[in-house]
Amino acid sequence: MATRRSAVSRIEDIPDADPGNESLDNHPLAERGRTVARPPQAAGSLDWRQAVGGALIGLGIIATVVAWYGVSGTVDPGEQMPYISSGGFGGAALIALGVTLLVGYEHARDRGALLEVLDELDAVRGRLDDLAHELRDTTSAASSRPAGARNGIRGTTARTRRPSPS
Repeated sequence: MATRRSAVSRIEDIPDADPGNESLDNHPLAERGRTVARPPQAAGSLDWRQAVGGALIGLGIIATVVAWYGVSGTVDPGEQMPYISSGGFGGAALIALGVTLLVGYEHARDRGALLEVLDELDAVRGRLDDLAHELRDTTSAASSRPAGARNGIRGTTARTRRPSPS
């Protein structure tokens, strides 16, 4: 079973990111623990849907092989019908049910992963909203000062006009 790894799980995994860069360390969106929290996945853990689905597929294959063996021993269609109806159709039904359970497990796992991604996106959106409000507050405070106050000059500032191209 292949393990799934997120594309970026640490800040050091970001392309062109210098881990020694102080601006990256002090960035408001940088994770405090330097790694993104991921739920631990137990290696070798087996869900009940995987176990039952695999067992049903195995039983379906066995039933189909037994039916084929019983049918192959006779040429009389009357003697073949019990093998086909019980082993053939029953085996196919067991295989279909086992595959359904395996697909259901994969769907449930994918939904869980999607919910994790949506939770992370909500957290990032909340942090971005907080930063936007902070930036708006900073901008409104800076615009309430006189125009020359930013450069340490009080009063009005002369604006130069660019010469028109003629």
